[in-house]
Amino acid sequence: MKGARPVTAMSMPTKPGVPIAVALIAGVLGVVAPGHASDHIDGLKTALDNAADLTDLYVFTSPRDPDRLVLVMSSHGVAFSGSRFSNAVDYKFRIRPIEDETTLAPSADASREQSIVCRFSGGAAWDPNQKADCSFDLATGTETVSFDTRSGAYRAGGDGQSGSTRVFAGVRSDSWFLDLGRTLKFNAGLPVSTSPGINGLWGQNVLSIVVELDKQKLGGPLLAVTTQTVRR
Repeated sequence: MKGARPVTAMSMPTKPGVPIAVALIAGVLGVVAPGHASDHIDGLKTALDNAADLTDLYVFTSPRDPDRLVLVMSSHGVAFSGSRFSNAVDYKFRIRPIEDETTLAPSADASREQSIVCRFSGGAAWDPNQKADCSFDLATGTETVSFDTRSGAYRAGGDGQSGSTRVFAGVRSDSWFLDLGRTLKFNAGLPVSTSPGINGLWGQNVLSIVVELDKQKLGGPLLAVTTQTVRR
C-alpha cells in the first residue's frame, strides 16, 4: 500500500459506547512504505454481527492526485451482493498527528484528534439499500456526506460528495491475499515454498467504506489512523 506503515491491530471489550473492533495504521503521507495488516473476528458479538467485524484498514495517496488521500475501512469478511452495514454501530476513522517519526506514536492529546464517523440506517431483508450519513470533524472544519448505499450505477454500493470530499460504501472484492496452507506452515515454523502463492480468498467480498479527501484538510505530514466499530 502507498503512504501507510502499519503499526498494530487489536480488539477491545464489547460494551455500549466503546469500540468492539480496532485497527491502527501510522503513516507518512505521500511516502511509499511496504506493510501488511489484517484483523478478523473480534469476539462473540462481531461473530453474530458480521457487518460490525472489521477486517482491514488501508491509507494511501490517491494514484490520480498526489494531493488527495484515500482511507478504506473494510468489514464483514464473508459479504455478498445483498449484505448490509450494521445499524447497531458507528464506523469510525480516528486520526491523530504523529510527533515523533522514530516511534510513530500518535499524540496523546485527545483534543488533537480528528474523526470521520459513518452511520447506516434502513435496509430491510427484502431491500438492501441503506442511508449512509458520514460526519467529518477535521482540523479545517466539519461537514456531512449523506447518500444511499445502492444508488446510481452501483448495484452493490453507493457514493456521495460534499465539495471535494467523496465517500463510497458498499460491497467490494476482498483485497486481503491469504495462502492458508503456507500461513499455517509459517506459523508452525516449517519451511515455506518461495514459489507464487495461491489466494484462497479470490472471489470473496467485504463491505467497505472508502473516503477520498484533500490532504490539507487533515494537516500532517505524519498521521496515525485508527478504525473502530463502536456499539451505539
